[in-house]
Amino acid sequence: MAELQPKAQQKQKHKEYNAKYHRERKDAAARVAVLEALKERGPLSDEQEVELAELGRRRSSGRKRRNIKRSMTGRERLLSIVLRCWRSWRSRGR
Repeated sequence: MAELQPKAQQKQKHKEYNAKYHRERKDAAARVAVLEALKERGPLSDEQEVELAELGRRRSSGRKRRNIKRSMTGRERLLSIVLRCWRSWRSRGR
């Protein structure tokens, strides 16, 4: 039983981390929507422009990765997975 407690603590810690991560992502997406709506109404202040650029950059980098993965054929996806596994296996052997 004593061994299960650290695992339960680790699981709870991971759960809290995931909740925080997703909450931050939702908040950022909501903030981008607000800033874009404000931008349609008129010019943004300098701070708002900087914030929108920062949040947009974060959002677009993830979108680019997803689009690249979607544009790949099945064989290309499989090759990238195999290469990633092979590289991790090779690095463990050193």
